[in-house]
Amino acid sequence: MIDDIRAAQAAALSQVEQAESLDAIAALDTRLLGKQGELAAFKRQLGSLDTVEEKKAAGQAVNEAMQAVESALEARRGELGDAALQARVAAERLDLTEYVGAPTRGHAHLVTQAWERLEDVFIGLGFQVAEGPEVETDWHNFEALNMGEGHPARGEFDTLFVDYAPEGGSAGRTVLRTHTSPVQIRTMLEQEPPIYIVAPGRVFRRDTPDATHMPVFHQIEGLVVDRDITLADLAGTIEAFTHA
Repeated sequence: MIDDIRAAQAAALSQVEQAESLDAIAALDTRLLGKQGELAAFKRQLGSLDTVEEKKAAGQAVNEAMQAVESALEARRGELGDAALQARVAAERLDLTEYVGAPTRGHAHLVTQAWERLEDVFIGLGFQVAEGPEVETDWHNFEALNMGEGHPARGEFDTLFVDYAPEGGSAGRTVLRTHTSPVQIRTMLEQEPPIYIVAPGRVFRRDTPDATHMPVFHQIEGLVVDRDITLADLAGTIEAFTHA
C-alpha cells in the first residue's frame, strides 16, 4: 500500500504543478484532500492491513502525502494569486496621456451658506456678529433669562446636562445651551450700550428626531440696546431681514 500512496502523492503533486487557475487549485483541493478525496481513501483502507506495524507505516505515509500535497497546493495558490494580481495591475496601468477633467470645486455646507447669508444681511443693517460657548452655565442659560428653578424648560426631559464645570460654573449645573440667548447675557455683561448684535449658532434640546424636531439645530436672534429705539425699528429690521 505504501507504494500506492507514494504513487498517488507523485500524481497529485504533478496535477498541482500543472494547475493554471485558482479555480483549478480549489477543485484539486477538494478532489485530493477532501473527506472523499483520493488520498483520504487510503485511510479507509488501513483497517484491511494485517499487522499494527503495517497500519502505522501506511498511516504515516498517508499523512506525509497529504501534508506534501497541501503544501504544494498552498504554494501554487500563492503563485497563481500573484500572477493574477500582476495581470490586473498591468491592465489597470495609469495612462498618463489620458485626459482627466478638471476637478469640481467644493462648496460650503448648506447650513453654513444660510448662516453666512443671514450674517451678511444683519451686518449690512449695522449689526455685529456675536458668539458664545455651546457648553453653558445654568446661570447664563436660564437664571439670567428669568427662568427660575421651577421653569419647565429646565427639566431633564428638555435640557441636556453635562458632567463638566466650565469657568464660572459648577458640576451638575452645566448644560448644552438650549438657545442662543446666553450670548445676549454675555454681551450685555461685557459691553456698554449702544449694543447692536446678531447671534447665530447651534443649540441643543432633548428632542426625538422627527419631521419637525432635532436634538441639534440652529437659531439666530438679535439684540439692540440703545436710546430712542421703538417697535418701528424692530418692524423695519424684520422687514429688511425677511426681504433680503
